[in-house]
Amino acid sequence: MNPEETVSPQKGRRLVVTILVVIFALLALIGGTAFLGWNIFVKRSDGPVIRKITNILPIPAARLGSRVVLYRDFVHARDTLKKFLASPAAKEEKLDVPFDASLEQNTLEKLLVQEALEEIAEQQKVTVTDDELRQYYSEVLSATSSTDRDPSQYLLENFGWDEEDFRQNVLRPALLEQKLTAAMTGENAADADALNRAVAARMEQKDVVRYVRF
Repeated sequence: MNPEETVSPQKGRRLVVTILVVIFALLALIGGTAFLGWNIFVKRSDGPVIRKITNILPIPAARLGSRVVLYRDFVHARDTLKKFLASPAAKEEKLDVPFDASLEQNTLEKLLVQEALEEIAEQQKVTVTDDELRQYYSEVLSATSSTDRDPSQYLLENFGWDEEDFRQNVLRPALLEQKLTAAMTGENAADADALNRAVAARMEQKDVVRYVRF
């Protein structure tokens, strides 16, 4: 044997230490991933650490075809619902019910339905322009102008939203659904329920996956 090829005891120890470090690093990575997955997909955690991680990483809560509902968007929608249920408006309308897993699940389903609507809108070549959205917002404000409530204060107090949040989270989906209903009604012999059936059928497809467990 060539003396140069003989592994010295010191080099052998370094090799063993390196291998052990790699093994422990892999175990820590696997353990950390499992811990993160448990907290997100099973416990549906919204703690500070989970929020920071999911705000950085595009971790999915559900998927519809190529469209993804991010976990951070699910948490944000859940926050909004919780705030509303504890708000003065909810109490006034007797909607201040306890927040539970069924409402949480409904929040995720609504986000998936919205993705289905966006997908169908692409297929139908239906869009909502900024001008249409501004016009719709003006119409909504005009309809509520007779009340003594300040819209900005009402949105902030009851939903934690500003006016742009309201436009994007409520008015845009509503206007998109209106335009889709009109387009698909015309295509289906004045069948006003065509869009609802299309959405229901889309939600039953195998490529609709819910990663979060309830």
